Amino acid sequence: MTVIDTDQTKAMLDAPPEGLVVLDVRAPEEFEGGRLPGATMINIYDEDFAERVLALDKSVPYLVYCKAGGRSAKAAGFMEQNGFENVVDYGGGWMAWAESGHPFET
Repeated sequence: MTVIDTDQTKAMLDAPPEGLVVLDVRAPEEFEGGRLPGATMINIYDEDFAERVLALDKSVPYLVYCKAGGRSAKAAGFMEQNGFENVVDYGGGWMAWAESGHPFET
């Protein structure tokens, strides 16, 4: 699994690979407080997390993130173990993004 930093994440969002899905694996209240542009949320702690992730298209690229990198690493690892072809983990997570001053959605 590839882990990228804030600058690499910004570059990926500025020039996204075709079909990129930005996957936020935080809780709903965290997601509502601010998120990366275009992010979709699937809470890693939800009972149906695995089922929802496994229903996703395995051939498109994914940028996975959480608050600080722990949950996203687990989610990205799960995805790779289950045949997802292109998964990148934003290791700095929301905390690093928010501190960077880069744009975000609420």
